[in-house]
Amino acid sequence: MDQDLAYQEYDAFVKQLEETYPAMFSGPYGGISVDTGWWPIIASLCANIQSHTDWWNKNRETRPVVEQVVVEQIKEKFGGLRFYYSGGDEKISGMVTMAEAWASNACEECGAPGISRGGGWIKTLCDTHHNLRESRKQSGV
Repeated sequence: MDQDLAYQEYDAFVKQLEETYPAMFSGPYGGISVDTGWWPIIASLCANIQSHTDWWNKNRETRPVVEQVVVEQIKEKFGGLRFYYSGGDEKISGMVTMAEAWASNACEECGAPGISRGGGWIKTLCDTHHNLRESRKQSGV
């Protein structure tokens, strides 16, 4: 993929999240550092978090308020998704745990089923993207 196009797609993805969930991305945060295969996981997680928070907080008289989730950083680390945030409740914590588990079984490049692969930087990849990575290593690219 052309590098300029990749940056444009990344910028569009981040802008969409920030505009769709302004409260979640209201504070300073360390960015989003994951490949495109995990973007649907992050988008689903953000949608579910905000939906839960909004729904739960509709009836404030009879239940405690769920504090707004504010994203601090979203990144890949050791082949796994890390979603750092403040706020929320135990249900949101469960959603984050589920998304991180989902990502640990999805290719970072395309979202297809993947497994954690070593060989330098640990990445979760499908067989196709793993083989491509290995080919690039062998050719020195």
